[in-house]
Amino acid sequence: MEENMTLILGLYAAGLAVSGLLFAYRLGKAGEKRLCALIGMILGLPLAYAGAKLFFLLHNAGLDLRNWSAETMFLPRWEELSFAGGCLGFVLGIRVAAGILRVPGGKALDLFAVPGCILIIFARMAEAGMETIGQGDMPSFLPEVFPFALKDAWGASLAVFTLEAITAAGCAVWLLISEKRQAGVKGAFEKACIVLCSLQLFLEMLIVNYWIPFIISFIHLDQVICAVILLILVIRLSVRIKKAGPAIVTALLMGLNALMQFVQDKPYLFPLPESVDAGTLAIIVFALCSAGMIAAGVRAAGKNQSRLSKGS
Repeated sequence: MEENMTLILGLYAAGLAVSGLLFAYRLGKAGEKRLCALIGMILGLPLAYAGAKLFFLLHNAGLDLRNWSAETMFLPRWEELSFAGGCLGFVLGIRVAAGILRVPGGKALDLFAVPGCILIIFARMAEAGMETIGQGDMPSFLPEVFPFALKDAWGASLAVFTLEAITAAGCAVWLLISEKRQAGVKGAFEKACIVLCSLQLFLEMLIVNYWIPFIISFIHLDQVICAVILLILVIRLSVRIKKAGPAIVTALLMGLNALMQFVQDKPYLFPLPESVDAGTLAIIVFALCSAGMIAAGVRAAGKNQSRLSKGS
């Protein structure tokens, strides 16, 4: 357990240091106060923990205060934290720091998009030390070695947290390329949220270990949070560009995702051909839905950015 804690805390500390320094550099390069990075990290840590715990407790303990206690609120059990809730708390810390130093809030978040992705990489890899988090059924075509798998007395499990770290890394690279092409960071935070939330709707379904926050039997708490964030962002963009298409496509694909979760959980209720494996079909549909949501959201963000450029 000591080795696990060393790994977890070491990766979190490294992630905060790397992302904080990069954020400070990007703030300075953009002509903004570098102190925003330090204050943002200081405020972000407790707010991230509070957000991670609060979303879990609101779901599991509800509004009945008798179910809340100092132990449930402050004891850091990994399976009692919402990763998405933690991200929301950390972003709030960055936004508050920007307000304190009078840095434009939207600009601060756009500059934080790439450092935020890097912080997610470290945070996800820290799940290697959390025995109850981020694991799924091991597919036959992958080698049963880290970083693809974790092994214990019962065999090998798919290290979904590694895939989540890879998606965050890919998102960071894509944002950096986009910055060079468009000569600016405007809209980067929205794009990062759209990509990461869309992909998480797929990745959450690969996680099958039981010690994770569920809404109902097969729907994860973090999946619902990501879906709500994504829908809010795309609806907001659709209103700005005065086109309902992106919001409609996103909502329909979310509905298809939810339907396929039901098919995966109860295949006997659906008249599928015997040659079709419900689990494999569901994974393919999940992946295609996430790809479609990314395409719709990023396209809307691009049109909004073009609209703002023409307006200026």
